[in-house]
Amino acid sequence: MAVPIGGPEEVPHIEVDEETKEIIKEMLSQMENVVEVNFFTSANCGGRETNWCVPTEELIDLLAQLAPPGKLKVNKYSYDKDQEVFKKFGIEPQRVPAVIFGDGFVRYLGSPIGEEVRAFIETVVRLSTGKTGLRQKTRSELAALAQNAPKRVNVITVVTPSCPYCPYAVLLANMFAYESKGKVVSVVVEAHENPDIADMYGVTGVPTVILQAEDAAVGDVEFVGVPPEHELLARVKNHMGLS
Repeated sequence: MAVPIGGPEEVPHIEVDEETKEIIKEMLSQMENVVEVNFFTSANCGGRETNWCVPTEELIDLLAQLAPPGKLKVNKYSYDKDQEVFKKFGIEPQRVPAVIFGDGFVRYLGSPIGEEVRAFIETVVRLSTGKTGLRQKTRSELAALAQNAPKRVNVITVVTPSCPYCPYAVLLANMFAYESKGKVVSVVVEAHENPDIADMYGVTGVPTVILQAEDAAVGDVEFVGVPPEHELLARVKNHMGLS
């Protein structure tokens, strides 16, 4: 299913009650290995009308506080003084806030707030435990792609904070990225903060899932709604030039 994009929401700060904090803390208590998160911002937050960088940083700080000690490593970079790091990770200054996991195999362009918080936290936990929840057949095929895929493919998932289905599509793409060791790159695009990307692909409902081979100038809209696991795998292989 997909939902209309609708209008933007003003969210200058996050507000989390104590009960919700306890729920998040319980989720994060499952973490086993260290997860590294890179947060990208700028002094004027990319010149946006709404400073989405503030709630994004607040969310990441909260998760670091609630996670088991030392399990969530957060690196913060501002375009005003860390331009070389932006260049290294391929982050354009107008795309802040951006959140990158590890060396860039999971990338959030825009704030992972609203409904998207669920998939964000679950991504942290699954990356830490290595338990992706994918079918064994899918995991085996993605492991083979990690070794033999001729090129990378971006799975671009366009989302909005109020979309209840988007977290499922995002989590699926994120786990494809992890299991393929970065041969699949999951790029989560918040539509209100990146309207040029949404407009380029004619997005009217979310989640919209776009696949783009690394040697392609633009991608192709493959799904509107949450893609079935086996169909996403087939489309990824197709964009890699594999049958």
